Amino acid sequence: MISFKQDAGLCNFQKGACSNTVDDTELSLRITPWNSPSEKPLALSLNSSVALENVKMRIEGRDMFMGIIPVNLSQETETSYKAPLIYGSCSSGYMVWQAIVSYEQGGVEKFTIFEFLADSEKAR
Repeated sequence: MISFKQDAGLCNFQKGACSNTVDDTELSLRITPWNSPSEKPLALSLNSSVALENVKMRIEGRDMFMGIIPVNLSQETETSYKAPLIYGSCSSGYMVWQAIVSYEQGGVEKFTIFEFLADSEKAR
C-alpha cells in the first residue's frame, strides 16, 4: 500500500472535531468514521457556538474537480446539524475534500471551509 504524508492543516477526525472561528462564532465539523472512506456511508455533524440562519453545506474537491456534492443538513438543535454523506473515490490515492459551509448571521452571509482527506488511513 502506498503511504502519503498528510498535510498538517487538514482536519484529523481521529483526534476529534475540526473547528474554525468566523467573527467570534466557532463552527466544528466531525465526520464518522474518522478515516472518511470513499464510496462508503458517512455521518457528518456540524455544530456552532451560536444559533445561525440559512445554514448550507456542499462538498467539493480541493485540488481536482470531482463535482459539487450538496449536503442535506438536518437541524438537530438550535446549534447542531447532521447529514449523511457519500463521495466518490479518486485514482490518485490522495484526495482532499472541502466542506464549504455558508450561513447568515444578522442578515450578513458568511462562510468557512473545512479541508479533510478521504481514506485518511492511507496517510501517515
